[in-house]
Amino acid sequence: MASKDRTPVHLIATIAFTAVLLGLIALAIGGSSPAIAVWAVVSAAVLAAAFHFLIPGSTFFTVIFANCIGIYACLYSFLSTTNFTAVPSFEAQIGFVAPLVTFALGVIWRRQAIREIVQGHHGRLDTELIHAFLWIAPLVLIGVATFVVPLDQFSPAEQGTALLLAMGLVSVLAFMASRDIAVFLIDTGILFEDFSANASRLVKPAFAFFTWYSLLVIVFACLYTIIDRFSPATHFIVSGEVRNIQFSEALYVSVVTLSTVGYGDIVAHTPAARMLVALEIFVGVLLLLFGVQAILAPTVQRQPDHKQRD
Repeated sequence: MASKDRTPVHLIATIAFTAVLLGLIALAIGGSSPAIAVWAVVSAAVLAAAFHFLIPGSTFFTVIFANCIGIYACLYSFLSTTNFTAVPSFEAQIGFVAPLVTFALGVIWRRQAIREIVQGHHGRLDTELIHAFLWIAPLVLIGVATFVVPLDQFSPAEQGTALLLAMGLVSVLAFMASRDIAVFLIDTGILFEDFSANASRLVKPAFAFFTWYSLLVIVFACLYTIIDRFSPATHFIVSGEVRNIQFSEALYVSVVTLSTVGYGDIVAHTPAARMLVALEIFVGVLLLLFGVQAILAPTVQRQPDHKQRD
């Protein structure tokens, strides 16, 4: 089982990432939905801990599930602040918690089947994928219905009833699909760890790419500042004003130009400046092409060796 390969460092890093993510989400939605932010953190901690003890070896599932609660909190906060603007706070909290509780009950009810999957092989994503997503279609229909129905014309009590009805249907779906969702989350956690392991091997080439990127940003920023400072012409328009560019502004221009973004708040005004900008765009495209190839080269080279071992 893949969880045996996890080291304490990896586990701590994963839990820390989850904690930081939930903390950021709680801070972000705390202004509009403070109760939902608290419930998101509390439910993630309680349910993840409960699942960890109910299903031994399911660390992937508990961590991914905790992260999914954060995503669910964001979606629920958006839905409630957009379509259910007048819903009472109590109904809003019940609507948020209900699907989590029914999903937890479904996992507890089917824990033996989930344990067998966790303790066995983990190559079940292809066979369970369709089942894991069957519940999404009615869930999407419920979400669309909340945008179609003129809820803004409802009284606060009517909005609260509508929210509880919608989340009640979601809760039923969460209970019925709890096993398939749990299997999918377990497989997703395993794939997430594999992705993290591969990403860690790309740190050095990615750092080399970043080094080249930062050097080019600084070089072109210096060129922009120099031509503007030591030539009689003013080469840039800054926020609609033709004036000399500061070095901090030149760094900003260089970053957005090398990234081929170009927001337009600072633009080249003279042919000389436009030539420099065009050159940096060209260099940025080349850096992107060769940089991505250099970063991915170790992964591509490992694939034939892996096939030969198989």
